[in-house]
Amino acid sequence: MIIRPIGKLERDPNIPEWLRSAPVPVPYFGGLALPFVLRGIEDDSAPSDFESALTAFFRIGPTEREQAGHYVFRVYRQVVEVIGEGDLDFSIPSASAVWDFVTPTEIHVSRRHRRDRSVYVEILAECQWDIEHGLAVVYRGGSTLSRVSEQDGHLTTSDALDLPEERDAIIL
Repeated sequence: MIIRPIGKLERDPNIPEWLRSAPVPVPYFGGLALPFVLRGIEDDSAPSDFESALTAFFRIGPTEREQAGHYVFRVYRQVVEVIGEGDLDFSIPSASAVWDFVTPTEIHVSRRHRRDRSVYVEILAECQWDIEHGLAVVYRGGSTLSRVSEQDGHLTTSDALDLPEERDAIIL
């Protein structure tokens, strides 16, 4: 299967329901090449929604990453408040420096299976302040920041906490 703009997809060797691309340069990260994983596209009656979300995602770049960095920094600060700054061997001074402590690993694209049923693009990353859970930065439709959190499998905060949609928030 070929999906624009990421190209040819192959079955994931470990999870055959997932389709995986070769690493593709991502404008959001200044051209860093990352693999994309499409989940549930074969069960989907509208794969063009996946292409639309990916096209929108490829239009956002460093400016949007910088904006998301303010939320990523807030997530970092929440962790520091729980574990204490002394338990980390580093300190992140500001939102503008937070991405220096994040390593993107892959990008997942999937349809939310409840409520709005939109396609979401989810950036998965390792982060130095939460090695166990990592970081997820999620864009609804590929371009609207909708969630920044640890990697927990949820596309929205309202889904993660089973909240009404009107109480959804980018971070907890």
